[in-house]
Amino acid sequence: MKIERHCDIGKDFKKLKRFPAPEESLEAWERYFCLKGINETAGVCKYSGLGNDRLYKARVIPLKENCGKSDGYRLVFKSIDNDSIIILVFLRHGIYSDEKELMAIIKERL
Repeated sequence: MKIERHCDIGKDFKKLKRFPAPEESLEAWERYFCLKGINETAGVCKYSGLGNDRLYKARVIPLKENCGKSDGYRLVFKSIDNDSIIILVFLRHGIYSDEKELMAIIKERL
């Protein structure tokens, strides 16, 4: 499985600088995802509302914090084909004000 990150993921990490380990959390999720794939990775589901693109959203458990997935990070990725994805957005719930703002970020990065 090939995982790429959108070039603007660095901006997302800057927004998450007050949290202990966002990049390490994403790297751990990427390793887990490579082992399991889309269908078997916990917390992955289709992201609808943006046309026919094969978009998925996932929850990422934050490392070095005492909280679960619901308080953790969110990511949105696009499935290019069966063997590759590109991560479009990596944020924490509450960094974006509402779902419309998140959808605008996704549309910009598509």
